[in-house]
Amino acid sequence: MASKSNFKIFLTISIPLILLALVAIWASAQLAPSLIRQYTLMNVPYAEVSLINVTGNGVYVKVSIIRNEVLRFTPINGWIEIIDTGQSASVNSDLVAKLPLMPDYISKSSVGIKGIIYGYLNGSSAYIAFFNVEPIHVFNSISIINFTYVNCSLIIYLNASLVVPAIIHYTVNTSLFTTYTHEFVFSTINHPFNISLLIPSGNHVVEIELPIRPSNVGHVYIYGCSMMHGVYYTLFMPTYITYLYPTVNTTEFTTFIVIRSG
Repeated sequence: MASKSNFKIFLTISIPLILLALVAIWASAQLAPSLIRQYTLMNVPYAEVSLINVTGNGVYVKVSIIRNEVLRFTPINGWIEIIDTGQSASVNSDLVAKLPLMPDYISKSSVGIKGIIYGYLNGSSAYIAFFNVEPIHVFNSISIINFTYVNCSLIIYLNASLVVPAIIHYTVNTSLFTTYTHEFVFSTINHPFNISLLIPSGNHVVEIELPIRPSNVGHVYIYGCSMMHGVYYTLFMPTYITYLYPTVNTTEFTTFIVIRSG
C-alpha cells in the first residue's frame, strides 16, 4: 500500500512539472525567433537624410548611414528624389546630392525625400532604400572679398550668394586701422554711411563706394587717405541687411571684419 501511495505522490508532483517544462519549451520556441529578429534589426544599418541646405548655389542634400558598426555598409553612390518638386539627383560617394535652386524652396519649411544608396554590406553588394521628411535650412551669404582705400574713398567688393533678394541699408561705426600696430587710418562713431543697395537673388560680386569725409552726423576722424604698401590693415564694418522672404522680411546686424595688405 505504501508503494502505491508513493507512486501516486510521484505522479501528482511529476505531471505538473512535465506540463510546465513543455509550456516553457513551447514559449521559448515562440519567443526565440522574435528575439533573434529584434537583435538583428537593431544592428542593421539604415539611411536617412541628415541635412538639407538651400543656398544661392543650389540645394545640397546630405544622407547619413546609421548603425554602421556591426554590419558594415560601405556606400558607393545612389540617387534621391524630392517629393512634389519633380527634382532628382545622383548621390556621390560622400552621400551628398546637389540640385538646382527652385523658388518653391523659399516657402517650404520641410520636404519629403526618398532614395536608394548602393554599396557593399560586409563585402556583398547591397542597397538601402529610405524616405524622410526633413526641415529645410536656408543660407544667404554676403561677405567682403576685397577693399581699397585711395584718396579718402573706401571701395568694398562684396560676394553675395543669395536665395532671396537682400537690401544693404547702411553701415555704422566703420573704421580702418593697421592690423598689428592698431593705428587708425580713419574711424567713425555713430556716423551712418547710407548704402540702400538691393541685391537680387543668385550669385553676384557687388562694389560699394564710401567717401570718407567730415560730417555733422556723429563723428568722423580721418588720419590718412590711403594705405601703405606692405602694411596689413583691418576693416571693421558693422552693417544692417534685410533679406526679403515671400512671407516675412528678416533684418540682421552683420559685422564684417576683413584683413588685407596695402
